[in-house]
Amino acid sequence: MNTYDEARTELRVTYAHMIQPHRQRWLWAHDGAGVIPLGTGTIAAGIGGEGKSTFMLDLAAQLTQGTLPGDLYGSKENVIIFGPEDDWPTVMVPRLMAAGADLSRVAQVQAATITESFTRERELIFPVDLGLLREAVKETGARMVIIDPAPNLMDGDMNKVQDVRRSYGPLMALAQEHDLAIILINHFGKGAGNVGAKLSGSHAWRDLTRSYLAFASDPETGERILTQDKNNYGTGRGSWKFVLESVDVPTEDGNTNVGKVRFLGASEVTVGELINRDSLAEEDQEDRNAAQQFVYDFLVNTEAQEAKAGAVIKAGLAEGFSTNEIKDARRRSKSPRILSVKSSFGAGWVWQIDPEGGTESSQGGEGGEGGSTYEVVPPSTSDTQGGTKVACTQEVPPSPPSVETVPPSSTEPGTHEPPEGVTRTPQGVEGVKDVSAQEQVTPSKVSPEGVTKVSCTQNVTPSTPSGETVTPSSGPVTCTKMDCTRDAATGHEWCQHHIDLRQRRLDVEAKRQGDAA
Repeated sequence: MNTYDEARTELRVTYAHMIQPHRQRWLWAHDGAGVIPLGTGTIAAGIGGEGKSTFMLDLAAQLTQGTLPGDLYGSKENVIIFGPEDDWPTVMVPRLMAAGADLSRVAQVQAATITESFTRERELIFPVDLGLLREAVKETGARMVIIDPAPNLMDGDMNKVQDVRRSYGPLMALAQEHDLAIILINHFGKGAGNVGAKLSGSHAWRDLTRSYLAFASDPETGERILTQDKNNYGTGRGSWKFVLESVDVPTEDGNTNVGKVRFLGASEVTVGELINRDSLAEEDQEDRNAAQQFVYDFLVNTEAQEAKAGAVIKAGLAEGFSTNEIKDARRRSKSPRILSVKSSFGAGWVWQIDPEGGTESSQGGEGGEGGSTYEVVPPSTSDTQGGTKVACTQEVPPSPPSVETVPPSSTEPGTHEPPEGVTRTPQGVEGVKDVSAQEQVTPSKVSPEGVTKVSCTQNVTPSTPSGETVTPSSGPVTCTKMDCTRDAATGHEWCQHHIDLRQRRLDVEAKRQGDAA
C-alpha cells in the first residue's frame, strides 16, 4: 500500500493567540511605501513594448547590488529569471549589463532532458516542474523570481480560472515558504475600460496575486507610467513614471543597443487615465467640457489664479464630478493651459492658470494690446430728417479745477441761447437736426487712466452711395477649435498646432493597432 492510500483527513483548529504575528516585508518600497511584497506574488501587465520587462530587470539589478529600496536594502541577493521570449546572449544579458546588475547573481533556470544520445534543454512548465523550481531556489538562495511572460509557462488555458490557479497557486506557497517575491508578467487585452479588467485571460491572474502593477505610455510626454492598481498588504496605490533611454553595451563582437530605465518618481497621471484617453472622441479631447469649465472658473476666481490640487478636487466632488474627471479636465485644458506645479509657498502641488498661455484679456485690461478709445455701442439710428445718429464715447482730458465764480445765465427760459464760444447749428441745412442743449445725456464716466468718457450723440449727414465694390478683408482667419486664438493654416479651418496634434494622435493609434496585430 502506498503513502497516498494510507493518508487520512483530520480536523485542525488553531486559535489566533497561538500564531506569532510578523510585519509584512517588502522587496521594493518607494519612499517608505511598500509596492512589491515579499512572500507572495505580484502581477505586472501592459500592452507589448511598455517597458514591463526592462523595469523589472532594473529592480533585479538593484537587488543584486544591494541598492533596492525595501527590506533587503544593503543585502546583495540572487535572482532567477524565466524569459522564453527574449534571447539571453543578445537581449537579456545586455539589458542586465545596462542596468548595472551583478551578473554572477542572476540565474537562468531550465529543465534538461538527458539521454545516452543527446541532452535537450527546455523551459520549466508549472505546476509540472514545481519541484525543479523549489530545488533552484534552495540552490541559489534567490529572493526574486521573474516569469516573463507567465501565460507561456503554465500547463493549461490562461483563460480558465482553475487552470491559472492550479498552475501558479503552488508558486505563491513557495514564495511564502522562502520569503521571496514572484513577479508574473502578463499582457493587456484590447480596448479601454477598468485597469483591473484589462489583464489578458482569466481574472484569476489578478485574484491570485497580492499586488498588481499596470504599465502604459503617455504619448504626449513619451514617459512610461507605472500604477499600482492592487496592493492587499500595503496602504498605498501610487503612480510613478520613468523613461527608457537608449544605451550602447559593449560585447565581444561590437556594441549592442538596449533600453535602460531612468526612474522619474511620482506621477499625477495614472494608467487608467491613459488607456481611456484614446477612447474619447477628438472633439471631447479638445473642446472644453463642464469639468474643464469648472476647474477654470475655480482658479480664475482665486487671488493668485492658483489653488492646491486637493482643494480643486474637493470642490469638484461637491459639484458632482469624480476625481478622475477633475484631473483629466486639468490635463486637457489647452487655452489656457492649467499647470500642475510645486507650490512656491510650501509643500504640495498646486494647479495654476498658465501665465503665458492665458486667454486674451478685455480691451484695455492687463495682457491686452493697449486701451481702446471706443466702447461697444448700440446700432445707429436714422432721424426723421434723414440724418443718422451715431452713438459714441469721447474721451475728455480732465481740466484743472476752476477758481472763478460763474454767474447765473441771463438767458430767458425757453430761448436756449448757446454759451459763449459755441455756434448754434445753422437752420435750413437739410438732413441736420438742431441738437438742443436740454437733450438728455448719459452721465459721464471716469476711466482708470483719469480720462473722463462722455456719452454723446453725433448727427451725421448721409453720404452719396458709392458704386465701388468693397473687397473682403484678407486678414488671417482664427482657428475654429473652441478657445483657440491662433491663426488658421492656409486652406484649413484649424491652426497648424491642432492639425499636428490630430496627426500625432492618428500616428499613435496606427502604431498601437499595428502592435496589436
